[in-house]
Amino acid sequence: MGYALRGLALYVAGRVARKGDEVTRNLKVAQPARRRRGVTLIEAVLYIAISLALIVGGLLFYQQASLQSRTNDTARAFAAMIADLRVMVTEMPDGVTTSLIDVENVLNTRGSVPANLWDATKPSGQRLRLPFAGMYASISGSAWSDGTLWAVLYIWQMPVHLCSRLFVVSAQKDTLFATGVKFAVIRDEGAGFANVFSTGITPSVAAATCRLSDANNNGLVRGELWLENRD
Repeated sequence: MGYALRGLALYVAGRVARKGDEVTRNLKVAQPARRRRGVTLIEAVLYIAISLALIVGGLLFYQQASLQSRTNDTARAFAAMIADLRVMVTEMPDGVTTSLIDVENVLNTRGSVPANLWDATKPSGQRLRLPFAGMYASISGSAWSDGTLWAVLYIWQMPVHLCSRLFVVSAQKDTLFATGVKFAVIRDEGAGFANVFSTGITPSVAAATCRLSDANNNGLVRGELWLENRD
């Protein structure tokens, strides 16, 4: 009888042990997988910094491209108008001295002024609106019987950075858009302070002079180009 009870006890103990192994194995299988590693704070800051650098670089490139495009548009418009003004002089009868008044209006009638640069709602002398906020120009001059031209291109409310591009005058007295520059004048928009040149103006001299001429520090100057006729 004692042997039988001991055998039964050993059998039950073995069964319980095997059940425990199965429970343990089941628990191991049911354990969740390890969590994946996330982005650290340093990595997040680095990603943001790179993104901001790309955005700022893109904006600066766009601004420079836009400035260059508007500068070229302004130069092309001036070149076309001055060329047509010289044609007008050659069309005048010999021996006739004619004063050219409201030249920009005459040029607009002849189709020399691009439509997007003309504002008929402004007073005479301010209708030639340039592709920069508040900036406008006018042209006046006279033609003499020998066919020579004394014309003046006035540019008001011109940004200093544009002045340094448009008022570069070569040793041959040519600019980005005109030939035969008699002399150039750069003055402050309000105080009337003026710098006059009768010789070539290099890019560095133009930049320095435009900044110096902005006596009231509002970023705007007025420019004048006095032109003589040149075939």
